[in-house]
Amino acid sequence: MKNFKFVSVICIAVALTLAACGSPAPKAVETQAAVPQTTLTIAGSGGAATVLKYLANAYGGQHAETAFEFLSGSSSGGGVKGALDGSLDLGVMSRAAKSSELESGIEYLPFASDQIVVATNSDMGISELTSQQMKDIFLGNITNWSEVGGPNADIVVLVRDEDESSTQVLRSLLFGDAAFANGSIVFTSEGELRDALTNSPNAIAFMSFGGLRLSDKNFPVLKIDGMDPANLSNNYPYFRPLGVAYVKSNMEKIQPFLDFLTSPEARALLAEKGVKPPQ
Repeated sequence: MKNFKFVSVICIAVALTLAACGSPAPKAVETQAAVPQTTLTIAGSGGAATVLKYLANAYGGQHAETAFEFLSGSSSGGGVKGALDGSLDLGVMSRAAKSSELESGIEYLPFASDQIVVATNSDMGISELTSQQMKDIFLGNITNWSEVGGPNADIVVLVRDEDESSTQVLRSLLFGDAAFANGSIVFTSEGELRDALTNSPNAIAFMSFGGLRLSDKNFPVLKIDGMDPANLSNNYPYFRPLGVAYVKSNMEKIQPFLDFLTSPEARALLAEKGVKPPQ
């Protein structure tokens, strides 16, 4: 009887061991983040790229399969060249496409209308200028803030280079061909201009409103002729179109993002930053 019990215990132990061997412990389920399947390479106008990057970040947050690579700014013309030679999927432009560019095979899609605003280093005690005062300051006919209701301090004038679209817009609408004020400091980069304005007391500059609102700067922005550029319903006159250049042969890759750029969602995101839709 004792032998029978002993044999039974052994059999039960063996059976449990075999059962354990035949039922491996469940493995932990590994989760893996989605890997982008498409990377869009973008470069061109620095000011326009700042606004486009804001929209790209919003799009990428909803579409993990798409990544964006923004290269150093190369001007609107450089963006067109890159789109044509295939080094860029999208060339960012702060102007409309020229007829010669369209004839070369470029497609152009506007995605915003960027106000060109006048900003000061700090509160100069004034909230607006007339367009004539604005012109006289940048051309050197007004040189002291006291002449427009501000403190008794010499005005430091900061401007963009002549090839920059904001300069060209203001020349066509207000400045004409006259030289900028004596002692004006010229910048070839929007970012460098904003940094200089930060560190230049009594300074004034014109710049991209979209770029300013999307940067970490908080300069006072002046009304011009009573019109506030932050008010999207008025007819503020100084603006430039922002768009992207591309070629038709690349449409399959870029079409989903192009559709987003013209969507109500993208327009709402821009409006939150005070940037108008295309005009």
